[in-house]
Amino acid sequence: MLQLRTLLSAACLAMLSSGATQAALVDLDNQTLGNITGQAGISIRADVQAQIGQVSWIDDGGSLSLRNVRIDNGCVNAGDCPNGSGGFFAYGPAQLGLSLSLPAFGVHINVPTLKVDVITGSNGQQQLQFTLPDLTGINEQLMAGGIPAQRIRVRVAGDMYVGDSRLGSLVIRDITSLRGNIRVWGH
Repeated sequence: MLQLRTLLSAACLAMLSSGATQAALVDLDNQTLGNITGQAGISIRADVQAQIGQVSWIDDGGSLSLRNVRIDNGCVNAGDCPNGSGGFFAYGPAQLGLSLSLPAFGVHINVPTLKVDVITGSNGQQQLQFTLPDLTGINEQLMAGGIPAQRIRVRVAGDMYVGDSRLGSLVIRDITSLRGNIRVWGH
């Protein structure tokens, strides 16, 4: 088995180092770029956990800053994030997409953070469409069926300062209502 792995590794290395597999970056003009086609959409899901020392805005000598910024799911204490099944979510990364599985109710939801599609507008021009998850619609359906509303588990917290004077803390958490899209096209 070890000899087979060694042989396969050597073959892959030889193919990668051969001239036939080398690629070069090529400048693309608008005409060439316009002729490129591919998959008509992708879904993106991100789970994020971060700590940022300081975010500042400085204007004419004055400054506004957020310090000790944290991005996580906000489930710091055991009671912060009930999971709807009698338990609690553990502290961890912000869950920017929505995943919910309640087999007893026949509910299986996996909603991406952002959906990217290529669409054709009313004028016939192709456009990129960025769609946010329809969390509002999902929650309306869940609540109509007696299931509690779901949240995109995110907390952004930090200490607010003007200059060196601390104003207090800022916390944004638990998104339950979200829908919308953005379209982008060239001219």
